[in-house]
Amino acid sequence: MKRLFLLLLILVMVAPTTLAQDSEPNPALLDYIAGLESYTRETRELEQPDPLILLFPAREDAVDYVLGLYNAEFDEEEAERISQFYIAFDFLPPQTDYMSIYLELLGSQVGGFYEPETKQMNTILISGGQLGDTLPLMEQIIYVHEYTHALQDQNFDLVRVQETPGDNTDYNQAVLSLIEGDATLVMTTFTQSVAEKDPLGTGLQLLLQGALTGSLVLPPGIPDVITAELLSPYERGMDFVLALYEAGGWEQVNAAYSNLPQSMEQILHPEKYLAGEAPLEVTLTTPSLDDHWTQIWDTTMGEFYLNQYLKTQLSSRTAATAAAGWGGDHVQIYRDETSGQLAWVLRIDWDDASEAAEFDSAYTTFGDQRFDAAAADGCWSGEDDSICLQALDDDSSLLTYAPTLELAQQLAASQE
Repeated sequence: MKRLFLLLLILVMVAPTTLAQDSEPNPALLDYIAGLESYTRETRELEQPDPLILLFPAREDAVDYVLGLYNAEFDEEEAERISQFYIAFDFLPPQTDYMSIYLELLGSQVGGFYEPETKQMNTILISGGQLGDTLPLMEQIIYVHEYTHALQDQNFDLVRVQETPGDNTDYNQAVLSLIEGDATLVMTTFTQSVAEKDPLGTGLQLLLQGALTGSLVLPPGIPDVITAELLSPYERGMDFVLALYEAGGWEQVNAAYSNLPQSMEQILHPEKYLAGEAPLEVTLTTPSLDDHWTQIWDTTMGEFYLNQYLKTQLSSRTAATAAAGWGGDHVQIYRDETSGQLAWVLRIDWDDASEAAEFDSAYTTFGDQRFDAAAADGCWSGEDDSICLQALDDDSSLLTYAPTLELAQQLAASQE
């Protein structure tokens, strides 16, 4: 069984091990933390039946610990496979190592984490210094966020909640958005309560701590899709949880841990989750390819990643509008083991024919801009690759990508 690490900005799945404590909290600090925990329990309306283990590791030790476990979880082959997903859809240039970028970002953002299997709360003094009788404001906010994860775990079993039904990135992102959105809403409520007592002082404290630690901005050079992956579970996840809360209070939010969101569409459009609108099951016919082609992904792309893909060529508003009618999809990615080239097939089923037509129109603009030329018979071709767009029926779109026009058309024909 894998252990879950729930960080304020990152979720890491790792194997069991231990982390040494750098400092021991004094009784005054323990009383102070008890006050933060009491506020969180009352706000979230959840109890803590079992004790937690409080640890205060040095920042550099915590970063090394988390990065080491993350590296151990993903071997070189799996890291390469993950990178291919991002390269296939123009998120990253060829030969880019997604994992190295992500781990660099993770190392710069770790402020604390909670371990469901061991019930350990790891709090890092991100602004430096030694443990005192209280926590600085930013660490208070982080502690409330992570303590909310502890309450989630003890009431809903986060190990169970995080069990993945296959290789479904869309589902994983949706469940993460519920978990992180819940904790972010409680954290935001806490921050607002502090600000109401001292608006100017609260803002100055956060600005000062952020400036000293560099935590107000992400490191430069982070690709847009990785930034979106990082922020979406917190921002859009909080919007989702807030919609559930407004519909039925914390009872409605609690029920979501038994009736989990199934797609990012439900997160981005909470009314679809509340109406019970599940993603459509979409199937693909496996194409007959030469032996040197290997399937490396067989999954659901989802509205979130579809939106990000469209944004590589279209405005944010146009991309979001074109992706919003998503009903379900299925994507398969193939790699040529001799050349390293990629090919993929993506079928999208839309809510209705008008949504399909809207997407096809937007994607025509996408293709014209990407290849700097209009399509011929529904296909665009460049020096190194080709894409074909085909309407399978009134409410389904088929996209195929390959190094050559002939192969892209072959992939399209395999789905007819």
